[in-house]
Amino acid sequence: MMEYNFGENVEEYSQKQGKKIPVWQSDKYKESKKKACEIIESGKYGLSPADFWILMNETKSGKMGYTGLIISHNGCLKINDKLEKPFNPMAVTEDKCGYGGALVFTYCDKDQGLYEVGEVTQKNCKNDYPYAMAFKRMFDRVVLKLSKLAYSGIYSEAESDTFRDPVDDTRTPSNGKLEKPPKQDKKPSKEEMDAFNAQYKREVEKNTCKDCGKPIYPVTHGGKLYSVAEIAENAINTYKAPLCWSCMMARRKANESPAS
Repeated sequence: MMEYNFGENVEEYSQKQGKKIPVWQSDKYKESKKKACEIIESGKYGLSPADFWILMNETKSGKMGYTGLIISHNGCLKINDKLEKPFNPMAVTEDKCGYGGALVFTYCDKDQGLYEVGEVTQKNCKNDYPYAMAFKRMFDRVVLKLSKLAYSGIYSEAESDTFRDPVDDTRTPSNGKLEKPPKQDKKPSKEEMDAFNAQYKREVEKNTCKDCGKPIYPVTHGGKLYSVAEIAENAINTYKAPLCWSCMMARRKANESPAS
């Protein structure tokens, strides 16, 4: 099995100490690294090393601890598209008055035996997209549990504002001084939020069967795995509507039946 290092270094820069400090790798990080390498090498979900980066926390002994791996939201989308039973949008409910004023999205799917939440408050979410962040946290947590990656110390970038991709984070130039990331204080306009909500609605509709009203699931047929996107796109091209595999076969059978 090929081993990826996900950008490991002997030393990492400490903003707290203002210098580079030695790295310590936790057992959880080693487990998450092993699992990520296995998944990438297998090609099961179409993931690449670029979908992961290292979770770092400074230890009490003054070292930079590698304590796990973070996967991007795009990586979770890739996984979901390949799951036999993916995220079910019909299993989602919204609570605007959660504990301590939290905005909470709840996921409960009896068939999958899975209950999960995604919550945001003013304390754990500093950006201007609370609904999007709460939903992303719930979605990514569900996907990582369905794929079993959550059990190996792999976290979603949506879990915390500090988990963002390092390419967008504070960098250390050659002079050793930290550069501040660009200030992002522009709030989304009503038009932008309406566009986001419309896009989300289209995504839900695209992955929901027009005939039975149930989510479209991947299907293995003739030794090939057909993803949600492939099934929906084929149905739209043929029948002008997104359909699950069963309803698409039912329509095909009805069209092949001789007229009475």
